[in-house]
Amino acid sequence: MTNNRSPVFRRCRAVSLTLGIILVFLGAGGAFADTLTLHGYVGIALAHNPALKIARGNVDAGLASVQSARSGLLPSVSGTAGLSRSGSSGTSTTQVVDTNAATHAITMGSVSSIYVTPPGNNISAGINANLLLWDFGKTPSQYAASGKSLDAARRDSAGTVQTTIVNARTAYFNFLLNTKLVDVSREALKQTKVHYDEAEAIFEVGKQTQLTVIQAKVDVANAEVAEIQAENALNLARVQLETAAGVVFNDPMVLTDSLDGVEDSIGLREALATAAASRPDIQSAALHLEAAKLELRSARASCLPQLNASGGYSWNGSGENDALAAATQLGWNVGLSLSVPIYQGGALQASVRQAEAAVKQAEGSLEQTVLNATQNVQQLYFTEENARRQIAATQVVIDEAAEAVRLAQERYRAGLALAIEITDAEKTLATARSSHAQAEYSYRVGHVNRLNAMGVLHE
Repeated sequence: MTNNRSPVFRRCRAVSLTLGIILVFLGAGGAFADTLTLHGYVGIALAHNPALKIARGNVDAGLASVQSARSGLLPSVSGTAGLSRSGSSGTSTTQVVDTNAATHAITMGSVSSIYVTPPGNNISAGINANLLLWDFGKTPSQYAASGKSLDAARRDSAGTVQTTIVNARTAYFNFLLNTKLVDVSREALKQTKVHYDEAEAIFEVGKQTQLTVIQAKVDVANAEVAEIQAENALNLARVQLETAAGVVFNDPMVLTDSLDGVEDSIGLREALATAAASRPDIQSAALHLEAAKLELRSARASCLPQLNASGGYSWNGSGENDALAAATQLGWNVGLSLSVPIYQGGALQASVRQAEAAVKQAEGSLEQTVLNATQNVQQLYFTEENARRQIAATQVVIDEAAEAVRLAQERYRAGLALAIEITDAEKTLATARSSHAQAEYSYRVGHVNRLNAMGVLHE
């Protein structure tokens, strides 16, 4: 059978097959794992989190405001230019008086004539400059205030970076926590199934009642429900992890760090002193207060005179027909102007009162920010210390509960203990393991939050 398909068709089919293989490979999703270290994950969040784009936009807007305010201190120069062509035509009437010498009669009349003005060109150009000489600090204060606002925006941006790091680390540790809780639930399910098998075996030889088997089966069902809930919590933790980073990760996703770890200990007094000097929100509030005071100074200066200098140079030319500048005229001017606000309907006085109110608000905001920061640092200090102590305490509980499970199983096999003893011991062990994982999570997250509260959290 002859193949009548063209070479172009065969090449297209080959390309289609290749693309299909690639799409199938990518669709598998599990060919490559996303391995995430804590540091690497935080870097991803800092690169993709939308909140940082907003913060950078606020800084850019503040920089533009500074440049706008600075322009009031610099000369303003403007140029003008014009080109026109004009001509005219019309009729003129002249009164004529004729006197007859013989009769001495006077005759009056008029003579009409038509005139035409040739078209001509007119061209003009000029340049003018204005410069503020003195306004009692109004414009310089506005410029300085915009600089303080820009610095505040930068501190707010730094605070947004720290918040992003906190959210990222919290999401990372939360995923690790729920991974541990899934392991705990699976181990508990495994133990209940073993207990169920033992209960059935002992029941068959007549050493236990059927009620024991039923109770063991109920324990298995409850353990399965707990495992389902733990797995769902892990799925939700992954959503949080991806949301904080602003990306979607591949499967399987492997987190290389763990909840285990000992953080540097920082005393409460040192933490409070560091927060007062380093927290971005305190620095931002202080800068906003300085900006408000400068705005008040500018508002008060608006009620005072303003002195400006101006100067200009002009050139005018005109000519008939195609001549652009048969005749030219040059001119220049320089001068000073003093403007004094006399009456604006109370607008200037109202702006002063608004500026005074803004200063009071900024003062209150700074005081409230400092108060909140102090409370925040203290609360997080005790939270972290409490979690650190719980880690050690829950580890002891785990060791004792594991021993209790072992003894209960031996007594049960020997017929000296009821099934409920094993169930209670296994529940105690599972609870202890969960509490230990929760304590580790609280400790790591508490330390991150305390560093953030101190204003010294870095990537």
